[in-house]
Amino acid sequence: MPDLFCKARYFRIGANAPKNSCFKGTVTTQSIFGDAGSYFNYCERYAGKENDSLMSYTGRYGYTMSSDGYLDDQEKKKEFIRKGTEALNREGAVLYEFVCSMPDYVSASNYNLASQDQFAPAISSIMPVYLKSIGLDPDNVSWWEDFHPENRTSSVPHPHIHLLFFENTPSGKFDQTYGKLPKKAISTFKRLFGNEMLKREDQGMYRDLFNDINVSRRNMLDSLSHTDLDKISSLKDLYAVLPGTGRLQINSANMAPYRDAVFRVVDSLVQSKECRESWNRYLEALDRYEGRINEKSGSEVSDRKEKEIAKITDQIANRILSNRKGYMEENSYERILSNTDSNTSEGGKKRTNTNSLFVRERLSGRNSAVGTKRIINSLLAKRQREIESEIEVFLNEDGRSLDL
Repeated sequence: MPDLFCKARYFRIGANAPKNSCFKGTVTTQSIFGDAGSYFNYCERYAGKENDSLMSYTGRYGYTMSSDGYLDDQEKKKEFIRKGTEALNREGAVLYEFVCSMPDYVSASNYNLASQDQFAPAISSIMPVYLKSIGLDPDNVSWWEDFHPENRTSSVPHPHIHLLFFENTPSGKFDQTYGKLPKKAISTFKRLFGNEMLKREDQGMYRDLFNDINVSRRNMLDSLSHTDLDKISSLKDLYAVLPGTGRLQINSANMAPYRDAVFRVVDSLVQSKECRESWNRYLEALDRYEGRINEKSGSEVSDRKEKEIAKITDQIANRILSNRKGYMEENSYERILSNTDSNTSEGGKKRTNTNSLFVRERLSGRNSAVGTKRIINSLLAKRQREIESEIEVFLNEDGRSLDL
C-alpha cells in the first residue's frame, strides 16, 4: 500500500461544485471566501460545525499556511480573503485543490508529516517549484494549505491536508480545458511530494541516492573524454554533412535538421566499449531513485530519469558538435591529400606517409552523397597519378626501369 494518496479537483465560479467534493450547489466567490450566508450544503456535517465557506471548512484546525505566509491572525486572513475574492470575482474563474492523505498516523510519523507544524514548511518548499514546473508563474498564484487530523468518511484517523490555489490574473493555461489539471500536472505534484517524503524519511539515504546519480554522471562524461571518436563510424558521416556556418549547438535552429543524426551518434558513443559500463551504472542510479519515489506514491509519477537522460544527452551532443572543427581540420582533404599524418615523431616533425592506401582509409565513410563521392574519387585519382609519377622518378634515378 502506498504511503501517499492524492486526489485533485477544481471549483469553477458559476458552475456546480465537483461531484467528488462534500459540497453541492453553484460555486461563487462567496462560497469560496464568504464569511456568512454560504449556499453550500454539506452532504455530512460535523457535530457543532457550521462552516459557511470553503476556506472556513479547510481551516477548522490550527493555523493556515499560504503563499503570503502564516495566516495566524484575523488581519492576515482578511487580507488574503480580500485578494482571493478580487481574483476569483469573475464568471469561469477556477480554484484548484489537492487533498493529500496518509493512511494512518504511524506512516505520517515515519515522514515527520503528522501535524500542521510539519506539513506547512513542506508545502511551502514544494509549491514554488511545482507551479513553475507546470508552466504557472509562482508570483501570479495564491495558495493556502490546511491540515485535518481525520477523514469524515472513516473511523480510522487519516491525517491529510487541503491545498488550494488560483491565479491572481488568468493566463488561460488550464482553465480553458474545463478547468481540469492535466494528468502530468497531477503526477508532477505527487512526484515532488514523494521526494519530500523520501527526504524526511532518511536524509542520509536521500543524500546517497543523489550522490550516486551525480558520481555516475561524472564518471560517464569522463569515460566519454577517453573515447576514441575515430572508432565511431557514424561520427565521420555526421561531420561530413553538418553545415559549415551557423551555431553548432544541439538546441539551435541551425541544428534542427541534424538532431536525429546527432543523437544516433550519441547512442553509439554511450554503447561504445569505453562508455557502456559507466552509462549502465548511471541508469541504475536513476532507477534506484525513481523506484523509491514511485513506491511512496503508489504510481509511476517520477520523470527524473527521463529528464536526466535528456540533459546528459544534450551535453554529449554538444561535445560532439564542439569537436567538429578540430576534427575537420585534422581530416581535411588538403591535409589528407598531402599524405601528412597527424602523428609526430620524437623530434616533433610530422611523419610523411608514402602508402597511397592511407588516403583511401582516411576518406572512407566520409559521405555517401554522389556528388561528394565524385569529388573524392577525382582527388584520389589525381593523387594516385602523382604517387605513381613519384615512384617512376625514384626508380629512374636509381637506374632501374618500371615494369608495369
